[in-house]
Amino acid sequence: MKTAQNKLLTIILMTLVQMVICNFFDFSIYMVFSILPAMIMCYPLSRGTLETMVVAFASGLAVDWLSDGLLGLNALALVPVALCRKPVVRLIMGEEAIVREEDFTIRKNGFMKVSATLLAGEIIFFALYILADGAGTRPFWFDCARFFASLAASYPLAIAVTEIMSPSRQ
Repeated sequence: MKTAQNKLLTIILMTLVQMVICNFFDFSIYMVFSILPAMIMCYPLSRGTLETMVVAFASGLAVDWLSDGLLGLNALALVPVALCRKPVVRLIMGEEAIVREEDFTIRKNGFMKVSATLLAGEIIFFALYILADGAGTRPFWFDCARFFASLAASYPLAIAVTEIMSPSRQ
């Protein structure tokens, strides 16, 4: 029970951190800083996909409502990350991680596998986020530049979130 409470508290705190990032760290129109995909990818594998999707929707909508201004944009991009979480983990880390319901940590899985999994989640998130945000009104080169700049800027934050959400820290 204590671990579940710690995970819930960590999710709430990470959502609040994302709100602060959205409100105060808007350096350029080319970059979107987001820790939400990493937060969802680090959600315990013992939890079901439906529960993960509900958490993704609630945290994405909270960030949209209290910081970004475009209601539903983060939620729209984050729910597919939650939907693809277990298939991505199965593809990159193997079936054993799903069967054993292992926690998502760098110590257990290795830096390269965790990095690949985080990058896959962020690619899904930013592709949907930037496509929905531009809605076909911006040129392709602008969307590509924004995608790669956002991916590069958010990757170090994703590694930090993975370390914060690892069970050994709680």
